[in-house]
Amino acid sequence: EVLTVLCAKVCYLDVSKDPTLKGMEDAAVAAQEAAEKAEVEKEQADPQSNRPKKKRKKKVKTEEEQRFRELLVEIVVNRLERPSLQQDDIEKMPLYPTEDLVWDPNLVPEEHYTGDYSLALPKLNLQFLTIHDYLLRNFNLYRLESTYEIRGDLTDQLPRTRPALNQDGVTEFHGKARMALPLQGLEVMNVKRPKVGETVPAEVRAEVKICLTGVLPQIRGEWDQLREHDVIFLLCIQAPEVPYEGKIADLSVSEFPERFGVVTLRGAEVTELLDEEGNVISDPNPAERKTPVGDNRILRVLLDPAQYHADLESVADGKREVYSSLNLVLRRKPKENNFKAILQTIRSLMSSEDTVVPDWLHDLFLGYGDPGAAQYWKLPTALSKIDFRDTFIDQDHILESFPDAENIEIPDDLERPFRLEFNKVTSEVGKRPLENVVATAYRLPNMGPYPECKPRENKVRFTPVQVEAIRAGVNPGLTMVVGPPGTGKTDTAVQVVNLLFHNFPDQKIVLVAHSNQALNDLFEKIVALDIPERYLLRLGRGIAELDSKQDFSKWGRVNHMLQRRLELLAKVEKLAETFGLVGEDVAYTCENAQHFFLHHVQYKWADFQRRLASAGKEGANIDKALPNARKRIQKLKSPKAKKAKKEADGAEGEGEEKIEDEDAEEEEEKADEPDEWEETEELIQARKDLKSGKKTVASILFPYGEFFADSLQPLFPATSYAADMDVADGCFRYLQKMFQEVEECHAFELLRNSHDRGNYLITTHARIIAMTCTHAALTRSTLVNLNFKYDNLIMEESAQILEVETFIPMLLQQSDQGVSRLKRVMFIGDHHQLPPVVKNRAFQKYGHLDQSLYSRFVRLKTPTVDLNLQGRARAQIADLYSWRYKDLGNLSNVLTDKRYRAANAGLSHEYQFINVDDFEGQGESQPTPHFYQNLGEAEYCVALFMYMRLLGYPANKISILSTYNGQKALIRDVIRQRCAWNPLFGEPSKVTTVDRFQGQQNDFIIVSLVRTNHVGHLRDVRRLVVTMSRSRYGLYVFGRFGLFENCFELAPVFTRFAKRPRKLSLEMEEPAGETERACGEIGKPTLVKDVHHMWALLQDRMKAQFASAAQVVASGSGPVASGPASE
Repeated sequence: EVLTVLCAKVCYLDVSKDPTLKGMEDAAVAAQEAAEKAEVEKEQADPQSNRPKKKRKKKVKTEEEQRFRELLVEIVVNRLERPSLQQDDIEKMPLYPTEDLVWDPNLVPEEHYTGDYSLALPKLNLQFLTIHDYLLRNFNLYRLESTYEIRGDLTDQLPRTRPALNQDGVTEFHGKARMALPLQGLEVMNVKRPKVGETVPAEVRAEVKICLTGVLPQIRGEWDQLREHDVIFLLCIQAPEVPYEGKIADLSVSEFPERFGVVTLRGAEVTELLDEEGNVISDPNPAERKTPVGDNRILRVLLDPAQYHADLESVADGKREVYSSLNLVLRRKPKENNFKAILQTIRSLMSSEDTVVPDWLHDLFLGYGDPGAAQYWKLPTALSKIDFRDTFIDQDHILESFPDAENIEIPDDLERPFRLEFNKVTSEVGKRPLENVVATAYRLPNMGPYPECKPRENKVRFTPVQVEAIRAGVNPGLTMVVGPPGTGKTDTAVQVVNLLFHNFPDQKIVLVAHSNQALNDLFEKIVALDIPERYLLRLGRGIAELDSKQDFSKWGRVNHMLQRRLELLAKVEKLAETFGLVGEDVAYTCENAQHFFLHHVQYKWADFQRRLASAGKEGANIDKALPNARKRIQKLKSPKAKKAKKEADGAEGEGEEKIEDEDAEEEEEKADEPDEWEETEELIQARKDLKSGKKTVASILFPYGEFFADSLQPLFPATSYAADMDVADGCFRYLQKMFQEVEECHAFELLRNSHDRGNYLITTHARIIAMTCTHAALTRSTLVNLNFKYDNLIMEESAQILEVETFIPMLLQQSDQGVSRLKRVMFIGDHHQLPPVVKNRAFQKYGHLDQSLYSRFVRLKTPTVDLNLQGRARAQIADLYSWRYKDLGNLSNVLTDKRYRAANAGLSHEYQFINVDDFEGQGESQPTPHFYQNLGEAEYCVALFMYMRLLGYPANKISILSTYNGQKALIRDVIRQRCAWNPLFGEPSKVTTVDRFQGQQNDFIIVSLVRTNHVGHLRDVRRLVVTMSRSRYGLYVFGRFGLFENCFELAPVFTRFAKRPRKLSLEMEEPAGETERACGEIGKPTLVKDVHHMWALLQDRMKAQFASAAQVVASGSGPVASGPASE
């Protein structure tokens, strides 16, 4: 009865009105009455019933009443208890996949999911309810996708270890796996107490011991390259009694762990790697990294606290202990092993107050409102005046760049740098206003007398669309740039960086890209701009791939600043010596140097300006400006004074000299005539130089001439006073800049260790910071804790980056009272090329995980700036993919430059599809499932490469691409066998897949399409566009023409291929080197029938060249002057 009343009062649930509860109540009452009646009857039948009855009769409890009571208690408790929040469940969720998740095909479907059963998958759509909803969907999908990739690595590596039971029933590993080693021991070192309000430990540290004895040197080096944040997996393998000898492909997902004895799977994050002497060999600073000693290694790792807590609870429930039974360590490729950091970052963003996007981007990000609301001209913060500096080459360039302007005002004879002012003429709601453009020019100040002081200028003549992209990127707001292949996406982005750097000196810029290659291309061009290299910083491991003399990594920049400090202090010491301040320690520290600048350098400059004012521009009063212009001469006219002076000069005694001097002074005073001043040689020479025009008053009085003696001489042109003052001002600016650098080095002098210096570099000193999207996720927590701040985000390859990996770089800082500091977001990409890589087809097709934020914005009809002129490929080659883009044309260079107009020597066509029939009775093959190969195409591609090398084509200008990893491996094998060992041929620049080569290009591309039975994934037009757009001068595609020409999606390309011969057309009579044949002209072609014919022609060409070389050598004329041997 009490519970019934509580339900009514607390839960607002009337038991009498609920049919289920009412039925249970009636059943409980009926059961209670029946039980009481039975009890009464029992008492009456009892012979001892005459005994006196108790005053209170005990109530009989029935099973129905007990169930009803428990249900009511559960209803009341459920109403009153704190609800279990989804966020709390996610916080308690282990980030590393376990054996239960990895091998469950219902949660993580197999690669070729057919859709026979439903999957509980979230989906990435165009719109989201909230940012939390967006993050939750991405978290779940990304977690499942990373689990699928981990399962793939496990199924690849575990069979190679060949686990088997020994005589004692203990599992031993009889095989060798590149990515796996037996575990020598695991010890949990420290378990921190849970944080307030939590139940799981705050941190669990452990040590993992492995042994590298017998491991190949290359693989040993890979294990020794484990760094902080890398993830390893610890497994318990209990080998089955009968080892599995069948094909791995025949096993289903759930059967695999049974066949190979996978019992437990746990993950751990590496913090340090130690050798057997305890030396840390994983230090992030290369200068402090030590050479490992011995074969034993200790990995200090962080275990997942939530998983560790769950494992301990399972032990308390009577289950087996997990960590003592682990016996195998498995690692993964570093580039594919960052899932934990990304998941952890997404999880932290779900509960963080700093998860905010700019107000002008918020609605668009969630998919609502006006798609163009974030355009710069719709925002109140649009800039009406922009300093474009060296963006425009000349006045005509400005006139070309604004075809939609109402009017453009440019005064005559203007030279860059230019400033432009945009004045609105009309302002209709929803339409872009017409504008008047007013151009002005200014002169950059002279920054010093040395050649390196002259600013580096842009040489790219930007197209009108590129100028619009640059203007949009400089303005606050969102900029979306669509960059087809070869249209100058990188040049545009670099110029935006240049303008932001100079127009907003108090703002930081973050550059993000998907691949290290794209980031390095971006960085190489930034280095060539007028941006001091001390403000550039490159985070991540990709700096090793940057072909540059400078090291732009964090540690490289710290070392650069320390070295720069020594160089600057040496200059300060030199300057002090010119002032006569020797041995006063003015260059002992940066602080001493700053005091020296304040008390001596600036004082001399102020004195110089004061003396200039007194001397006048023409030097009329130069005698007043020079400190030692005259020396005093006494004027003696009276005879007595002259006689006294003469006698004084000839006297020997001091007393006599004293008397005569006094008399002379008396006579001189009596004469009452003024003293006479004689001009010094310095003043006389100054007057001569001024009169002859050799010098101006500025050059004569300049106080730092001795310091600048090592510059180009003469230092002053002496053409005019203004010109010399300009040089003088430039020299002082050079000194100001020098001491400003000294001040910047002061912090690196005060901070005593590399870690603090590196943090200072990131948070304060560097102004342009570049990183990959993956590294942004890895370091977000570190950057937020360091109070890192930035204002501008520029993202290259945006269409290749996952939604959430695009979102994380927007949140690398704390919000400012709930408001994002971001002022500009610029996405540069091409949604017509390949999307982000998602390996599981189910997540790709049904979850839309391969959707990038860039492509979502495009689908939402967000306005884009479409670059429309390409300057990479020949016009004929560009025609193979330009149909996919809106109005894609060619720049003048691909139509007029000699290299583009000339044909490829020895080859009839600049592009061609070569049909390859079955080679030795076989077309495509699969040594393992989905590992497609085609030996005929591989041999043909390598033969063409060798032929081109004989004609003198450089090996680094040729790349061979394939659409499948299996063919890539086969081509590499053929190259190693055929020509890699021969210096006459060597190896191509790259042999890789089309997907990996996206964003790169080369002069000549050879492509193998592999498939002969089915079109395969080339059916994706985006992959086709990437394949056709990688070459500059020559593209040669090998495949089965009859298969691909019937594919509807590929028709626009293959109709163009069909117009040319399907047999490789060679110009065998053309000599090596450049040809006079114009592009498009056909000489005397030789059509290659098949692979065997190609090898025969290649042999004949080699014999002919060797015979020619032998004749030249025999005649004594020296080596052959052309061909690969002469390179």
